[in-house]
Parts: sequence; structure tokens; C-alpha cells
Amino acid sequence: MDSLAEALGRWLAKLLRLEGPVVALLARVVTIAGALLLTVIAYRALSHLIDRVLRPPEGAADYSQKAQRARTLGPLLKSAALYLLAFLALVVVLREVGIDIQAILVSAGVVGLAIGLGAQSLIKDVITGFFLLFEGLIAVGDVIEVGNTVGTVEAIGLRVTQLRTLNGALRVVPNGELTQFANYNRGWARAVVDIGVAWEEDVRRALGALEAVGRRWAQESGQALEPPQAQGIVRFGDAEVILRLQVKVLPAQRFEIENELRRRILEEFRAGGIREPKKIVHVVQEPRT
Repeated sequence: MDSLAEALGRWLAKLLRLEGPVVALLARVVTIAGALLLTVIAYRALSHLIDRVLRPPEGAADYSQKAQRARTLGPLLKSAALYLLAFLALVVVLREVGIDIQAILVSAGVVGLAIGLGAQSLIKDVITGFFLLFEGLIAVGDVIEVGNTVGTVEAIGLRVTQLRTLNGALRVVPNGELTQFANYNRGWARAVVDIGVAWEEDVRRALGALEAVGRRWAQESGQALEPPQAQGIVRFGDAEVILRLQVKVLPAQRFEIENELRRRILEEFRAGGIREPKKIVHVVQEPRT
């Protein structure tokens, strides 16, 4: 079976009335240029198709979740399409310049097997990344906790996931380490505010103030998914009693709501004369001998 360049050479020879090696060279150049051009066109078409397929319809009930998933899968699918098309274009170019593709593929298979045996952690990262993406366990924009690190997911690849921490640092986590993590952007979250009061303070009065703050905030903001609860005493400190106010909210609003509740609680305690804890330090001076 004739190659594409040979068939194109015969067509160009008839069209331009040329003979000899000039026709063969011209045919190979045209074939290579056409392959590269088709690669660019195919990539742009696939990118447009990926964007169109992943774009959620306007007004959908789960629009934000689907849009978040599109931001996660879109770049990955485009990268995969680019690598595949580039590989096919490279095969065409090598074939047209006279390089034996089958020998290269066989050698690449042997080398790939050797690399796979020595890169088991890399394979583990890729497999874990695949399941993370297509099971939808995390997405770009999610706030997750991995070990002692809490950050916002900025990018998810097949090998690594990039987290932006609160102080602005970018942490790159291999997907193989994401076997256990906490995702704060799934379903609902709980805003939890712990506040300390002095040992001498009336705990019932402090709890009543917490409930009043939670009730007013819920009525004014409308952000509570359930009525706020003043849990009571959660632990004892050296010079304080720790009380807790919690409320079920949307995940994206949790940190903002906790800050707002802290501000309101502080103002309520100061207005009601509820004493803040004060740590007393006793210094004993031993007499000089």
C-alpha cells in the first residue's frame, strides 16, 4: 500500500508536470504541513466540543456544582486531547521522513515497562487522580484538609493536586497521598464558634446570650439551614469555661459566618457585662539566703 506522500507525489507530478526527487520532497513537505495543520484544527475543535459538553445549562438546579466540575475536568481533557493529537502528528511526521515507527513503538513499550516497574508511586498517583476526578470527590474551588494542611484546590491533574493555603502558599500534593482527606464543600457545613467566659460568670446567662445572638443572626441573614444551637460547656480552660455556638450553613459561607458570629458575640457580651476570662499568674519570690 502506497504512503500518503507517494500518492500525493503522483498527484502533484500530474498537476505541476514535475518529475524526480523534487516531487517526492515536495509531497513529503506538503504531507507534514497538512498533518500539523489538521492537528491544530482538530485540537481547537475538540476544545470547543469539550467546553460545550461540560458547560451546564443556564438555570439548572445544580448549576454551581456542574460549573465547578467543568472547571476541573475541562483543562485535563484538553491536555489529554493535545497529547494524543501531538502523538499522532509525530507518527505521521516520522513516517514521512523515513523513520521506522514500528521499531520505535516496540522499543518504547520495553522502556515503558521498565519505567513502570521502577515508578510504582507515580502509577499510584495517576490511578488515584483518575478516580478522584471521575468520581467527583474533589473539584477546583473546594476547600479540603490534607493532614495538617487546609487549602483551596486550584488545579487537579492525574499526578498531583495543587492547594492554595490561607497564607498564600501553594502546596503540591501527590494524588497518592489523598487517600484520606476532608472536603468542606460537599452538601453542608457547620459554622462552629467557641467562646470563653470567666469562671465566676453565670454560665446560663452566657448561654442565653449566645442563643440570642444566633437567633437574631439567623433572622437577619437567612443563611441558617437549621436553627443555631448553643451547645453548652464543651471544655474547661485554665481560667475560663469554653461555650460553643454552632449552626448548619452552606459550605462556601462557613468562614464568613463564623467571623460574623464572633463579632456579634463579642458585642453582646460587652453590652451585657459578661466577663471575659483573665488569666491570673501567681509569682512567688523565694527569700534570699
